Amino acid sequence: MERRKKRRRRLLVLFILAAVMIWIGGCAVSKPLSLSSFMSIGSKPVVNAGTSEQGPQTEAGKNNGNQFIVVGNTGSDNEKPGPGHSSNGETSVPTPNKPDTTEKDKPDTPATEPPEKPAVDKSEPIESEKPVDGAKNKCEKCIALTFDDGPDSRYTTAILDILKEKKVKATFFVVGLQVSKFPEVLKRIDEEGHSIGNHTYNHKDLSKLNKEQILKEMTTADAEIEKAIGYTPTLFRAPYGAVNDALMEIMKEYKRESILWNIDTRDWAGTPAADMQKMIKKQAKPNGIILMHSFGGKKIQNTVDALPGIIDELEEMGYTLVTIEQLD
Repeated sequence: MERRKKRRRRLLVLFILAAVMIWIGGCAVSKPLSLSSFMSIGSKPVVNAGTSEQGPQTEAGKNNGNQFIVVGNTGSDNEKPGPGHSSNGETSVPTPNKPDTTEKDKPDTPATEPPEKPAVDKSEPIESEKPVDGAKNKCEKCIALTFDDGPDSRYTTAILDILKEKKVKATFFVVGLQVSKFPEVLKRIDEEGHSIGNHTYNHKDLSKLNKEQILKEMTTADAEIEKAIGYTPTLFRAPYGAVNDALMEIMKEYKRESILWNIDTRDWAGTPAADMQKMIKKQAKPNGIILMHSFGGKKIQNTVDALPGIIDELEEMGYTLVTIEQLD
Protein backbone atom coordinates (compact mmCIF):
# COMPACT_ATOMS: atom_id res chain seq x y z
CA MET A 1 0.00 0.00 0.00
CA GLU A 2 2.79 2.32 0.94
CA ARG A 3 4.54 1.59 -2.36
CA ARG A 4 1.45 2.55 -4.36
CA LYS A 5 1.26 5.90 -2.61
CA LYS A 6 4.91 6.63 -3.33
CA ARG A 7 4.43 5.66 -6.99
CA ARG A 8 1.40 7.97 -7.31
CA ARG A 9 3.34 10.82 -5.70
CA ARG A 10 6.16 10.32 -8.20
CA LEU A 11 3.77 10.29 -11.12
CA LEU A 12 2.09 13.43 -9.80
CA VAL A 13 5.44 15.21 -9.45
CA LEU A 14 6.45 14.12 -12.96
CA PHE A 15 3.13 15.29 -14.34
CA ILE A 16 3.49 18.65 -12.61
CA LEU A 17 7.06 19.01 -13.90
CA ALA A 18 5.95 18.15 -17.45
CA ALA A 19 3.11 20.67 -17.23
CA VAL A 20 5.48 23.37 -16.00
CA MET A 21 7.95 22.66 -18.83
CA ILE A 22 5.16 22.76 -21.42
CA TRP A 23 3.87 26.04 -19.98
CA ILE A 24 7.37 27.59 -20.06
CA GLY A 25 7.83 26.46 -23.70
CA GLY A 26 4.47 27.92 -24.71
CA CYS A 27 5.42 31.34 -23.26
CA ALA A 28 8.70 31.35 -25.20
CA VAL A 29 6.99 30.97 -28.57
CA SER A 30 4.06 33.23 -27.66
CA LYS A 31 1.52 30.38 -27.99
CA PRO A 32 -1.30 29.66 -25.57
CA LEU A 33 -1.29 26.42 -23.56
CA SER A 34 -3.67 23.93 -25.15
CA LEU A 35 -4.26 20.22 -25.64
CA SER A 36 -2.57 20.41 -29.04
CA SER A 37 0.52 21.68 -27.29
CA PHE A 38 0.72 18.47 -25.28
CA MET A 39 0.17 16.42 -28.39
CA SER A 40 3.02 18.13 -30.34
CA ILE A 41 5.70 17.44 -27.75
CA GLY A 42 8.65 15.78 -29.40
CA SER A 43 7.66 16.63 -33.05
CA LYS A 44 9.98 18.75 -35.23
CA PRO A 45 8.89 22.28 -36.30
CA VAL A 46 8.03 22.82 -39.99
CA VAL A 47 10.08 25.61 -41.64
CA ASN A 48 8.92 27.38 -44.86
CA ALA A 49 12.18 28.65 -46.32
CA GLY A 50 10.40 30.42 -49.19
CA THR A 51 8.47 33.00 -47.17
CA SER A 52 9.33 36.27 -45.48
CA GLU A 53 8.81 37.11 -41.86
CA GLN A 54 7.07 40.33 -41.00
CA GLY A 55 8.83 42.61 -38.61
CA PRO A 56 7.69 45.11 -35.98
CA GLN A 57 4.08 46.22 -36.03
CA THR A 58 2.45 49.40 -34.83
CA GLU A 59 -0.94 50.41 -33.49
CA ALA A 60 -1.80 47.28 -31.56
CA GLY A 61 -0.67 44.85 -34.18
CA LYS A 62 -1.89 46.72 -37.33
CA ASN A 63 0.55 47.20 -40.19
CA ASN A 64 1.56 50.80 -40.73
CA GLY A 65 1.95 51.09 -44.50
CA ASN A 66 5.38 49.93 -45.62
CA GLN A 67 6.91 49.98 -42.18
CA PHE A 68 8.14 46.43 -42.09
CA ILE A 69 11.42 44.62 -42.32
CA VAL A 70 11.97 41.75 -44.74
CA VAL A 71 14.44 39.09 -43.80
CA GLY A 72 15.82 36.14 -45.72
CA ASN A 73 14.60 35.09 -49.16
CA THR A 74 11.85 37.29 -50.61
CA GLY A 75 11.01 35.06 -53.55
CA SER A 76 12.37 34.90 -57.08
CA ASP A 77 15.97 35.91 -57.73
CA ASN A 78 14.70 38.14 -60.55
CA GLU A 79 12.60 40.21 -58.20
CA LYS A 80 13.85 43.67 -57.37
CA PRO A 81 14.22 44.50 -53.66
CA GLY A 82 11.12 46.04 -52.16
CA PRO A 83 10.81 49.03 -49.86
CA GLY A 84 12.68 48.80 -46.57
CA HIS A 85 15.53 46.57 -47.68
CA SER A 86 18.51 46.39 -49.98
CA SER A 87 19.46 43.90 -52.68
CA ASN A 88 21.88 42.08 -50.34
CA GLY A 89 19.17 41.21 -47.84
CA GLU A 90 20.11 43.83 -45.29
CA THR A 91 17.36 45.81 -43.63
CA SER A 92 17.01 49.56 -43.91
CA VAL A 93 14.78 52.28 -42.57
CA PRO A 94 12.02 53.20 -45.05
CA THR A 95 12.16 56.80 -46.31
CA PRO A 96 9.16 59.03 -47.04
CA ASN A 97 7.91 58.98 -50.61
CA LYS A 98 9.30 61.84 -52.72
CA PRO A 99 7.39 63.51 -55.55
CA ASP A 100 8.17 62.02 -58.94
CA THR A 101 10.52 64.41 -60.77
CA THR A 102 10.87 62.48 -64.01
CA GLU A 103 11.09 64.32 -67.31
CA LYS A 104 7.40 63.77 -68.10
CA ASP A 105 6.33 65.80 -65.05
CA LYS A 106 8.55 68.81 -65.71
CA PRO A 107 6.69 71.98 -66.72
CA ASP A 108 6.48 72.61 -70.43
CA THR A 109 8.72 75.27 -71.91
CA PRO A 110 7.07 78.62 -72.63
CA ALA A 111 5.20 78.76 -75.90
CA THR A 112 6.60 82.16 -76.77
CA GLU A 113 9.72 82.21 -78.91
CA PRO A 114 12.22 85.06 -79.36
CA PRO A 115 12.34 86.83 -82.71
CA GLU A 116 14.73 85.13 -85.06
CA LYS A 117 16.44 86.05 -88.28
CA PRO A 118 15.83 83.52 -91.05
CA ALA A 119 18.48 80.81 -90.75
CA VAL A 120 21.59 81.40 -92.82
CA ASP A 121 22.05 78.68 -95.41
CA LYS A 122 25.79 78.19 -95.43
CA SER A 123 25.58 75.76 -98.31
CA GLU A 124 24.69 78.58 -100.71
CA PRO A 125 27.22 81.27 -101.72
CA ILE A 126 26.76 84.59 -99.97
CA GLU A 127 26.31 87.28 -102.57
CA SER A 128 29.67 88.92 -103.00
CA GLU A 129 31.72 90.60 -105.69
CA LYS A 130 34.61 88.31 -104.70
CA PRO A 131 33.36 84.70 -104.47
CA VAL A 132 35.01 82.29 -102.08
CA ASP A 133 36.60 79.10 -103.38
CA GLY A 134 35.02 75.76 -102.58
CA ALA A 135 31.74 74.00 -103.38
CA LYS A 136 30.22 75.04 -100.07
CA ASN A 137 31.55 78.57 -100.04
CA LYS A 138 34.53 77.53 -97.89
CA CYS A 139 38.22 78.03 -98.49
CA GLU A 140 41.40 76.59 -97.06
CA LYS A 141 42.87 79.99 -96.25
CA CYS A 142 40.05 82.27 -95.13
CA ILE A 143 40.29 85.09 -92.61
CA ALA A 144 37.60 87.45 -91.29
CA LEU A 145 37.71 91.15 -90.52
CA THR A 146 35.31 92.14 -87.71
CA PHE A 147 34.43 95.64 -86.49
CA ASP A 148 32.84 96.35 -83.10
CA ASP A 149 30.92 99.19 -81.40
CA GLY A 150 29.46 101.04 -84.40
CA PRO A 151 27.79 102.28 -86.35
CA ASP A 152 28.59 105.97 -86.54
CA SER A 153 28.66 108.50 -89.35
CA ARG A 154 32.45 109.00 -89.43
CA TYR A 155 34.64 105.93 -88.92
CA THR A 156 32.07 103.29 -89.90
CA THR A 157 31.30 105.01 -93.18
CA ALA A 158 35.02 105.47 -93.93
CA ILE A 159 35.58 101.73 -93.31
CA LEU A 160 32.64 100.87 -95.55
CA ASP A 161 34.14 102.99 -98.33
CA ILE A 162 37.45 101.09 -98.13
CA LEU A 163 35.74 97.67 -98.06
CA LYS A 164 33.66 98.60 -101.08
CA GLU A 165 36.72 99.79 -102.98
CA LYS A 166 38.65 96.61 -102.14
CA LYS A 167 35.61 94.41 -102.85
CA VAL A 168 35.84 92.78 -99.42
CA LYS A 169 33.08 91.69 -97.06
CA ALA A 170 33.37 91.96 -93.28
CA THR A 171 31.29 91.44 -90.12
CA PHE A 172 30.02 94.31 -87.96
CA PHE A 173 29.02 93.72 -84.33
CA VAL A 174 26.82 96.71 -83.62
CA VAL A 175 25.66 98.37 -80.39
CA GLY A 176 21.93 99.01 -80.11
CA LEU A 177 22.36 102.56 -78.82
CA GLN A 178 24.48 103.45 -81.86
CA VAL A 179 21.99 101.79 -84.20
CA SER A 180 19.23 104.00 -82.76
CA LYS A 181 21.32 107.06 -83.68
CA PHE A 182 22.55 105.90 -87.10
CA PRO A 183 20.02 103.41 -88.53
CA GLU A 184 20.83 104.50 -92.08
CA VAL A 185 24.48 103.42 -91.63
CA LEU A 186 23.40 99.98 -90.43
CA LYS A 187 21.12 99.75 -93.42
CA ARG A 188 24.07 100.50 -95.69
CA ILE A 189 26.14 97.78 -93.98
CA ASP A 190 23.38 95.30 -94.71
CA GLU A 191 22.75 96.43 -98.27
CA GLU A 192 26.45 96.18 -99.16
CA GLY A 193 26.51 92.50 -98.20
CA HIS A 194 28.32 92.57 -94.87
CA SER A 195 27.30 90.40 -91.92
CA ILE A 196 25.79 91.93 -88.80
CA GLY A 197 25.97 90.75 -85.20
CA ASN A 198 24.44 91.90 -81.92
CA HIS A 199 26.91 93.58 -79.52
CA THR A 200 24.32 94.46 -76.80
CA TYR A 201 22.50 97.74 -76.38
CA ASN A 202 24.73 99.60 -73.88
CA HIS A 203 28.05 97.73 -74.25
CA LYS A 204 27.96 96.47 -70.65
CA ASP A 205 30.20 93.80 -69.14
CA LEU A 206 27.81 90.85 -69.29
CA SER A 207 29.87 88.74 -66.87
CA LYS A 208 28.65 91.06 -64.11
CA LEU A 209 24.97 90.77 -65.05
CA ASN A 210 22.35 88.14 -64.32
CA LYS A 211 20.35 86.29 -66.96
CA GLU A 212 17.47 88.76 -66.96
CA GLN A 213 19.81 91.75 -67.38
CA ILE A 214 21.76 90.03 -70.16
CA LEU A 215 18.56 89.16 -71.98
CA LYS A 216 17.43 92.77 -71.78
CA GLU A 217 20.72 93.99 -73.29
CA MET A 218 20.38 91.53 -76.15
CA THR A 219 16.69 91.91 -76.95
CA THR A 220 16.75 95.71 -76.75
CA ALA A 221 19.56 95.77 -79.30
CA ASP A 222 17.64 93.24 -81.39
CA ALA A 223 14.67 95.58 -81.53
CA GLU A 224 16.77 98.50 -82.82
CA ILE A 225 18.50 96.32 -85.40
CA GLU A 226 15.21 94.90 -86.64
CA LYS A 227 13.73 98.37 -86.87
CA ALA A 228 16.61 99.42 -89.15
CA ILE A 229 17.05 96.37 -91.40
CA GLY A 230 13.97 94.18 -90.83
CA TYR A 231 15.50 91.20 -89.01
CA THR A 232 17.47 90.27 -85.91
CA PRO A 233 20.96 88.74 -86.20
CA THR A 234 21.96 85.28 -85.07
CA LEU A 235 25.59 86.30 -84.41
CA PHE A 236 26.46 87.73 -81.01
CA ARG A 237 29.62 89.11 -79.47
CA ALA A 238 29.90 89.92 -75.77
CA PRO A 239 31.56 93.28 -74.99
CA TYR A 240 35.17 92.78 -73.84
CA GLY A 241 34.74 89.09 -74.67
CA ALA A 242 33.34 88.68 -71.17
CA VAL A 243 31.01 85.69 -70.89
CA ASN A 244 29.40 83.79 -68.02
CA ASP A 245 27.13 80.78 -67.57
CA ALA A 246 23.99 82.90 -67.81
CA LEU A 247 25.07 84.22 -71.22
CA MET A 248 25.86 80.75 -72.54
CA GLU A 249 22.41 79.55 -71.45
CA ILE A 250 20.83 82.42 -73.38
CA MET A 251 22.92 81.67 -76.46
CA LYS A 252 21.67 78.08 -76.44
CA GLU A 253 18.07 78.98 -75.62
CA TYR A 254 17.83 81.66 -78.31
CA LYS A 255 19.91 79.77 -80.87
CA ARG A 256 22.54 82.48 -81.11
CA GLU A 257 26.18 82.00 -82.07
CA SER A 258 28.70 83.55 -79.69
CA ILE A 259 31.67 84.90 -81.63
CA LEU A 260 34.98 85.98 -80.09
CA TRP A 261 38.31 86.52 -81.88
CA ASN A 262 41.86 85.18 -82.05
CA ILE A 263 43.73 88.22 -83.42
CA ASP A 264 43.44 91.50 -81.50
CA THR A 265 44.75 94.65 -83.18
CA ARG A 266 44.34 96.62 -79.94
CA ASP A 267 43.17 99.56 -82.03
CA TRP A 268 41.02 100.53 -79.04
CA ALA A 269 44.28 101.22 -77.16
CA GLY A 270 45.63 103.50 -79.89
CA THR A 271 47.95 101.05 -81.69
CA PRO A 272 49.61 102.91 -84.61
CA ALA A 273 48.51 101.91 -88.12
CA ALA A 274 51.95 100.54 -89.07
CA ASP A 275 52.12 98.38 -85.93
CA MET A 276 48.66 96.96 -86.63
CA GLN A 277 49.75 95.92 -90.10
CA LYS A 278 52.91 94.23 -88.80
CA MET A 279 51.03 92.43 -86.05
CA ILE A 280 48.33 91.09 -88.38
CA LYS A 281 50.92 89.95 -90.92
CA LYS A 282 52.70 88.03 -88.14
CA GLN A 283 49.62 86.52 -86.48
CA ALA A 284 47.46 85.80 -89.55
CA LYS A 285 46.26 82.19 -89.81
CA PRO A 286 43.50 80.25 -91.57
CA ASN A 287 40.09 80.83 -89.95
CA GLY A 288 41.52 83.81 -88.13
CA ILE A 289 39.09 86.37 -86.70
CA ILE A 290 40.58 89.86 -86.51
CA LEU A 291 39.18 92.27 -83.91
CA MET A 292 38.92 95.94 -84.88
CA HIS A 293 36.49 98.76 -84.14
CA SER A 294 34.42 101.17 -86.23
CA PHE A 295 33.58 103.53 -83.36
CA GLY A 296 35.20 104.57 -80.09
CA GLY A 297 37.01 107.88 -80.34
CA LYS A 298 39.83 109.45 -82.30
CA LYS A 299 42.07 106.37 -81.93
CA ILE A 300 39.89 104.54 -84.44
CA GLN A 301 41.32 106.75 -87.17
CA ASN A 302 44.38 104.47 -86.96
CA THR A 303 42.13 101.58 -87.97
CA VAL A 304 40.86 103.48 -90.99
CA ASP A 305 44.42 104.36 -91.98
CA ALA A 306 45.70 100.79 -91.55
CA LEU A 307 42.83 98.98 -93.25
CA PRO A 308 43.85 99.33 -96.93
CA GLY A 309 47.35 98.02 -96.22
CA ILE A 310 46.00 95.17 -94.03
CA ILE A 311 43.71 93.98 -96.83
CA ASP A 312 46.44 94.18 -99.46
CA GLU A 313 49.01 92.27 -97.37
CA LEU A 314 46.54 89.53 -96.41
CA GLU A 315 45.61 88.99 -100.04
CA GLU A 316 49.28 88.92 -101.05
CA MET A 317 49.75 86.16 -98.43
CA GLY A 318 47.04 84.15 -100.16
CA TYR A 319 44.18 84.85 -97.78
CA THR A 320 40.58 85.32 -98.83
CA LEU A 321 38.74 87.84 -96.66
CA VAL A 322 35.27 86.62 -95.72
CA THR A 323 32.41 87.10 -93.25
CA ILE A 324 32.07 85.02 -90.08
CA GLU A 325 29.47 82.73 -91.68
CA GLN A 326 31.94 81.76 -94.39
CA LEU A 327 34.59 80.48 -92.00
CA ASP A 328 34.90 76.76 -91.31
